[in-house]
Amino acid sequence: MSGAPFVTATSALVPTAPPIRALLPLLGRLLSVPAVRRRAVDRLGRVRVKAAPGPREHSWGHAVVEWADGTRHEGWLRAGAGMDYTADVTAAVTDLLARGVGRPGAWTPAAALGADLATTAGGSFVLD
Repeated sequence: MSGAPFVTATSALVPTAPPIRALLPLLGRLLSVPAVRRRAVDRLGRVRVKAAPGPREHSWGHAVVEWADGTRHEGWLRAGAGMDYTADVTAAVTDLLARGVGRPGAWTPAAALGADLATTAGGSFVLD
């Protein structure tokens, strides 16, 4: 664990159009109603999409770490296709936990198993 007092995370998947962003809180409240949530899940489960080739061969994770003294490091994690890498991480976590590696308690996979989990699952670090 880093002991960092806070972590900022971002995603390119958050809607940026102002009308949609304004509606998200209302949508969240509507989906908290069990009947509405069940109907939405049912409708979403019926959506059919065409298979398409993946948009890219690799996925990238980016981190900037800044310490209290101003020291700053930046790095990247290069992994395979996003969904494939997610499955690889899940398989690696399962294997490690089955072998008794890790700490008891509620942790993120990296906190429980260490940053090496990223490379165990097939990723590679690129440090600036």
